[in-house]
Amino acid sequence: MPSRTTRLLLVCAAGALLLAAALPVAAGAAPSFVDQQVQMNILLLQGYINTQAETNGFVYPAKADVKKGGALIAPVWPGNPWTGGTMAPGASRGTYTYTVKADLSGYTLVGHLSKGSYKVTGGVPRWLKAERDASTKAGLALLQQYVEMWARAHQGTPPQGADVASGGAVGLQPGVPIWPQSPWTHAAMTQGSANGDFGYSLSAGGGYTLRAHLATGNDWVLSSSAP
Repeated sequence: MPSRTTRLLLVCAAGALLLAAALPVAAGAAPSFVDQQVQMNILLLQGYINTQAETNGFVYPAKADVKKGGALIAPVWPGNPWTGGTMAPGASRGTYTYTVKADLSGYTLVGHLSKGSYKVTGGVPRWLKAERDASTKAGLALLQQYVEMWARAHQGTPPQGADVASGGAVGLQPGVPIWPQSPWTHAAMTQGSANGDFGYSLSAGGGYTLRAHLATGNDWVLSSSAP
């Protein structure tokens, strides 16, 4: 059995190790182990980001949410092993940079090391993109039916651009029980440039063109010429 003196030395040694882990790294210390801690912290943040996105239909957190006290759900927020403080957005060692696409469909997370950086990324799975593109196409087909309904009720004249909206004349006409939703935002499809949005334009001959913006980067086009 260890003597009382031996036990005391072991306790002191353990306490010294814990204190060293909590204190900032001294200048000139070997950076490799500390950089590994930064990488582990980045992977921890990535886990939080991915988990929250999966529960939100693969809508990734906004940039302002990914910080301590932000909207990102993080049971244990990582620290900066170089300073002993909280890991925060920045460009110095032990900090991170989080950027997210405008439509919140993917992100890049970069941890800043003593030399260089450590980058991880994430985005909507390919199978889900295909599924949502199919839903976007179906929504555009329904919009075309509503535009055609309007044209038949107005002597073959298609609606103006501002009228093609859930709260516009086309969306409020009789026979429109529901306006299609964007599978990306789960809100009414609107005219715009994001995935799940649509474009509507009139042609010179009296027809129109509807375009849906897909995750592939291409547009799904439905059009009609003048009657």
